[in-house]
Amino acid sequence: MELSLSLTSHRVPSTTPRPQPLFLGFSKHFHSIGLLHHTHRWCSNPIPKRPRRPGSIRACTGVGAAGSDRPFADKSLDLKDACWRFLRPHTIRRTTLGSFALVARALIENSNLIKWSLLFKAFYGLFALICRNGYTVGINQIYNISIDNVNKPYLPIVAGDLSVRSAWFLVIFFAVAGLSIVGLNFVRGFLLNFGVYYATKAALGLTFEWSSPVVFITTFVTFFALVISITKDLPDVEGDRKYQISTFATKLGVRNIAFLGSGILLMNYIVSILAVIYMLEAFRRWLLILAHTIFALSLINQVC
Repeated sequence: MELSLSLTSHRVPSTTPRPQPLFLGFSKHFHSIGLLHHTHRWCSNPIPKRPRRPGSIRACTGVGAAGSDRPFADKSLDLKDACWRFLRPHTIRRTTLGSFALVARALIENSNLIKWSLLFKAFYGLFALICRNGYTVGINQIYNISIDNVNKPYLPIVAGDLSVRSAWFLVIFFAVAGLSIVGLNFVRGFLLNFGVYYATKAALGLTFEWSSPVVFITTFVTFFALVISITKDLPDVEGDRKYQISTFATKLGVRNIAFLGSGILLMNYIVSILAVIYMLEAFRRWLLILAHTIFALSLINQVC
């Protein structure tokens, strides 16, 4: 059998590349350092509205009723996957990384006081922080279903992979579990970094002592969290305008907020370099100067 392909059998329409918005270049900087995991509607292959993945709970994998002949183990794996995506894993990674870094810092400074019994307490506290994350992102998804249908159709509730009832169950569980452990919710930024470090020192039986490196880390991450807070709505501006949600992006414009976030982040890198030069005894000078210089130049290159 011969197979022939005519050049005229299929016509590909000519396309003109669309100019990339300013915030897309700004967002690439977060992607390059592993701190942004949103899928933008500006990309060349946008996610279709209300996608049905083969691995979703409601997906039909056989003939007959949807999922009726599927093994219980497969359904359990699908539910586990939906719950994991419901937690927005990138927020868990940030919280876990910050906690481990500050705990490690406190333990390295006082290695003679390390006890294996403290390991359980450390993971207990980390679980409380993850519960705070789960509650925050969960309640946001429950109340933003209509908006996420436009902005983030890949989220499990909007995609039909997780019911609202199940989402409420998870949110209530995280709230009760987190409050039961610590009695209050931490926030990312100041309390996460400052609190974790000095909670570790208190667990070691040490008195409060001001630490320049911890102040530096806390200040840097606080401003970094500020940048994330004011720019995270940039990809969602279409749905926010449709449902009249007031955000910095809808009020001041995408371009202005992108420049504002870039400016704050660039200032954060520059001030960090100056702080390292000023406090030579507290840091590995050349390592931090080189790293922050690379990040600053990368930001400038991607925004301009």
